[in-house]
Amino acid sequence: MPPLLTVDMWECDGASRGWLPAEDRDASDDPRVISPTGVYLGRGLMRAHTCPADPAHPHRLSFQ
Repeated sequence: MPPLLTVDMWECDGASRGWLPAEDRDASDDPRVISPTGVYLGRGLMRAHTCPADPAHPHRLSFQ
């Protein structure tokens, strides 16, 4: 089952700042800027997998 969606627990990382909104770049060390929703996904990633052959099959979640 290929992944349909990958969700990361961080909005951005401190090194690249690639996804950091311009208005938050001065406060990039603030944990509320890096993870504004406060979502905890175990080790950091959640993937939703779907069956490409039959959409009626149940989806699967994996946490990595």
